[in-house]
Amino acid sequence: MGKFVDQEIKPEFVCVDSLFEAYELKKSGVKTKVLVMGYTFPENFKFRKIDFHLPVYDLQTLGFLNHFQPGVSVHLKIDTGMNRLGIKEDELEFFVKKLKKIKPLRVKIVGIYSHLSSADDPKKDKITLRQIEKFKKVVSFLESEGFEFKYKHIQATAGLTRFPDSYFNLARIGLGFYGISPFSDGSGEDLYLRGNLKPALTFITHLCQIKKVRKGETVGYNQKFRVPREMVIGIMPLGYYDGLNRKLSNKGKVKIKNVFCPIIGNVCMNLSMVDISEVRNPIVGQEVVVFDDCPDSLCFVKKHSLICGTIPYELLVNLAESTRRVLV
Repeated sequence: MGKFVDQEIKPEFVCVDSLFEAYELKKSGVKTKVLVMGYTFPENFKFRKIDFHLPVYDLQTLGFLNHFQPGVSVHLKIDTGMNRLGIKEDELEFFVKKLKKIKPLRVKIVGIYSHLSSADDPKKDKITLRQIEKFKKVVSFLESEGFEFKYKHIQATAGLTRFPDSYFNLARIGLGFYGISPFSDGSGEDLYLRGNLKPALTFITHLCQIKKVRKGETVGYNQKFRVPREMVIGIMPLGYYDGLNRKLSNKGKVKIKNVFCPIIGNVCMNLSMVDISEVRNPIVGQEVVVFDDCPDSLCFVKKHSLICGTIPYELLVNLAESTRRVLV
């Protein structure tokens, strides 16, 4: 995927969470600049020259980078209200005072950013607008103190869709990059993105065994599914390790030959069972669509996430690294 983004899309940055991910991209030959956005244990900055862009959200990190990574490009992370990583507004003057005392300052401060907590929720627009206003105020203050920022960014998919603003010159597209809307199903924003994005992911497996079960038998761990009638079931060689959430047990559906087949019994670690009684002439090796690429499908990733009581991000990031990826 990194190579595809690098060669076909050519963005300004590829954003990752960790140094490990950044080095994996580098090993694969990615030439696009990489922005690491998550936490790195400061001691890890001692060992080798880093040519990625890195976040700075406290004086300790700044000190380590200034000492061990001269010349590295950094983006200041501002906490505008989420209370995650970032410099809070009331800490800013102290941070700047200490920053100006670092002689020589050997890091290159090239960017500044924050993150919106509720850009996908119209009921919380006041909070979003307050965050944007606070961020601009912080940038203005820092610029008045002599700092210049090549990159200013606060928006992800939802923020860019609902709050476009030329003040910002980068947007960190996550879920939208995969063609999936972050908005509630059927909302105006959701329908708009559905018309302008195409889901990029289809997650498939194949039936590895087919068997008939009798009324009264049970399926899977802890006898959580009792067979109500004679039934044909199919065994899929994937489970919660592979990214099929266990909360889909007895609730989710997969697609075989355009027939939506219920998942029955508890999803196992590497195996799952489905009712294929309605599939005509099923065979071992038959393709099974686990996540469909159609937003209206009963096995679209957003539909599964609603069943699980979570967000599609969680299902997507839990797809096992060992699962083969094919770009078409």
